[in-house]
Amino acid sequence: MRVLALPALLGLLASCGVPEPVEQAAVATGAEVHGTGPLDALSRRFGRLRSRMRERGYVEEVGLKRMFVMEGHGVAVPVDVATGRCVTFVALAGSGVRDLDLRLYDGDGVEAAADSIAGEGGLVHVCPQPLADGAPTAPHYFVSRAVEGSGAVVAGAFVSDPGAGEGFEGLFDGVLAPQVPFRGVEERLATSRTLLRSRGLLPMSEPLLDSIVEGAELRFVAELEPGRCYVAVARGDDSLTDIDVLLFAPGGAEVARDIGADAEPSLEYCPEAAGRYTFGARAFEGTGAMGLLVLGGPAAVEPEDGPGGGAEEDVAAEGSEPAPEDADDPMVALGPVASLLVERGYAAPSYVTTDGWVAPGEVRTHDVLLGGGCALVVGAAGRPETDLDLYLAEPSGAAVARDTGVHPVARVHACLEQPGGVRRLTVKAYGRRGRYALAVFAAPEGISDVRTLRLEEATASFRQRGYALTARTERSLEQGEIFAQPLNVRPGSCLAVAAAGDLGVTDVDLILRDLSGALVASDSGPEPYAAIGHCAEETPESLTIQVLAYRGAGSVKLERLEGSP
Repeated sequence: MRVLALPALLGLLASCGVPEPVEQAAVATGAEVHGTGPLDALSRRFGRLRSRMRERGYVEEVGLKRMFVMEGHGVAVPVDVATGRCVTFVALAGSGVRDLDLRLYDGDGVEAAADSIAGEGGLVHVCPQPLADGAPTAPHYFVSRAVEGSGAVVAGAFVSDPGAGEGFEGLFDGVLAPQVPFRGVEERLATSRTLLRSRGLLPMSEPLLDSIVEGAELRFVAELEPGRCYVAVARGDDSLTDIDVLLFAPGGAEVARDIGADAEPSLEYCPEAAGRYTFGARAFEGTGAMGLLVLGGPAAVEPEDGPGGGAEEDVAAEGSEPAPEDADDPMVALGPVASLLVERGYAAPSYVTTDGWVAPGEVRTHDVLLGGGCALVVGAAGRPETDLDLYLAEPSGAAVARDTGVHPVARVHACLEQPGGVRRLTVKAYGRRGRYALAVFAAPEGISDVRTLRLEEATASFRQRGYALTARTERSLEQGEIFAQPLNVRPGSCLAVAAAGDLGVTDVDLILRDLSGALVASDSGPEPYAAIGHCAEETPESLTIQVLAYRGAGSVKLERLEGSP
């Protein structure tokens, strides 16, 4: 199959009567092809179609690749089709194109095949009869037209003998953006909205909702003000398994993000300068319904005298404690966590309280006695809709650790050089008032510093699946500094990489890339530790792991583990 140069193509179109309009095909740059944006996702999605076509008995030929189509316009490419055989043209557009139309014309401009696939994908199939002059090929013109939207298109040609192949039913299943209801997404956003309202955060608009393909994103632009804080949350239906949320400053620089490997991302940002900021929610893996909600409210206020509290110590609003039957038992939530920790080698729990009470916005403080060595302090709210936050501080008020994630269970790590140390633990809650429980778990034997304690947390799920430690590296990093290390994965094997910082590092991120620089996996949550896993299939893989000290500076320890699929 041949593809003519653009000037020749336009001349042929004029002489053969192929329908107008015809636009030039745009050539993707190297950054577009190898980046982690929409075009990269489009390649992955088209790769699924390519694999399905091969499995069904259709052989791919070198031919069409990328083009760009504008709404209401088309791109035409002349192709030579072998006579006596069949050819199937398959095309897939990016998220900007919501309806793609494909047509195939013969050399006289007569329509030979038309697309019947609804949405941003298309397929045309033709089997030219042998020509009277015995020519082995017949000229045709492949035209892709954007009925609605504009964007990149990837197309490929597959040949087969007449009657061969398994057909095309279900070829695009799970690849095209489905027409799905948004009720489930709205309910998930409503849960987050209710929780955040208790912090004084109010929606800046109605949620943005759309049917999203992998690599596509929703964007919300808003004027942000200093002295206020803003939270963005994104949720999808069950078919979206990884969603990222990012925030860009007026100049285009990324200032906050949550690109962890999960489908419930959120970010919080308190700008120092006013301006027009852009929130983005991207479907990193999966296709389906997605929503983005942005809320704004007053700046977060720390407990007086720092996380350790002060004048509000053990003080609650009068009459805030409901009757016992009005709250759930926090031990029901803490019990499973305690069982898992004991299985991992932690000592039996030493309970600080099993029936603490806290109302939204209140501050409760406890003096926690820690033994020598390292320990994990866990707090659990009795109500699943309560967001419990923990702050651990020195008696002087100097912060040691905190967990402010939006979750009913919170945990903080601590290591003491001498036994019998007392630390101040502050509890805050958002959402619903009710009871909470606190417990201290002495760390497993052999853990003597906070980095190792955090690594135990990060690698627990992998070790429970049989992964074994194979390498360990330590590195001192400044804030924003990236340390890169090559990785080789054997065919049929899996690896896991975890990193954790000392007390000076409050946020560690891990990014796994292939040799082209394309993103393979990442863990960019707000914790001072991170972990990612990856498995190679039939061929070895050469990768690069990047460790980023996103907030803070200090020593970071990196561990590599290996296991089986």
